[in-house]
Amino acid sequence: MEEEEANLSAGDGEEEEEAAERSSGVGFDFDPTEDELVLHFLRPQLRGFPPRVAGAVLEADPCGAAPWELLARYGLRERGHFFVARGRGRARTAVRRAVAGAGAWIHSATRLGQSVTDLGVVVRWSRAKFCFYVPQPGSGQGRQLRSAGWVLEEYQITDPRCYRRADEEEEDLYWVLCRVRRSGDHGRRTEAGAGAGTPPPGWNRVLE
Repeated sequence: MEEEEANLSAGDGEEEEEAAERSSGVGFDFDPTEDELVLHFLRPQLRGFPPRVAGAVLEADPCGAAPWELLARYGLRERGHFFVARGRGRARTAVRRAVAGAGAWIHSATRLGQSVTDLGVVVRWSRAKFCFYVPQPGSGQGRQLRSAGWVLEEYQITDPRCYRRADEEEEDLYWVLCRVRRSGDHGRRTEAGAGAGTPPPGWNRVLE
């Protein structure tokens, strides 16, 4: 009897540990759909509410380090999700976003979408897609670039009415949600691939 009770206690401990891992975003493959990212993470962040899974989306700027270095800081490998504060006066989509000493995120495409909450609230959003380029070895001053095989997808809610009351003042900063991933890691997303080859013409004429 005592041995059975000990086994039961051990089992309860394992279940509690698994539940803690799930609640902290650790110990499972976090690969949400776009609807889940927008409704369960980005919208609550903008409203000041806790997300569906605590700790699954971190606060860090993808332009602060090369993508592989950024993920390594948080014990991630193939992909990571990050909240970033943007200024209201800042351009929504710059062609080029430099990463000091590493390369640059270069804009590839933008698309619009919408998600609907359980209560029928329509949440309109945009997704700006960037590919990470690094200097070609031996390119010298010409700065020939090549794709490094990493993709940044930045999600922004474009209609503040879905998370802010009409009588509330507009904030100086707002949150966007960024997914950083290897270009071959398509997961549950609807669009595949990151694009390769050379950057689009004029990439180095727009800096942010």
